[in-house]
Amino acid sequence: MDTSPLLADLTNQLKEKKSSPCKVGRLIDSLQGDEREALLKAIDLIRLSSFNGRNRSHSSVWLAKVLRKNGYSISVSTIQRHVNKECSCDQSEE
Repeated sequence: MDTSPLLADLTNQLKEKKSSPCKVGRLIDSLQGDEREALLKAIDLIRLSSFNGRNRSHSSVWLAKVLRKNGYSISVSTIQRHVNKECSCDQSEE
């Protein structure tokens, strides 16, 4: 039986291929010291406050605005996927 490259790719386990970090992950990797720690803390605060509804003080919208103000082009949805662990960073750790 002749196996085509397409068939081989479709039948191989997707987990064999390691994904690269998402844009937020790459940003975290590029920062150092206090800036890196502050970004990690902000992401944790968004995760913790996700159950506070409209009264939450930290959100993906807030973080996107802060990052864009400081020259980092990033969308709210990219941040939200990272916060929810639905990005390629989480998949690369499996």
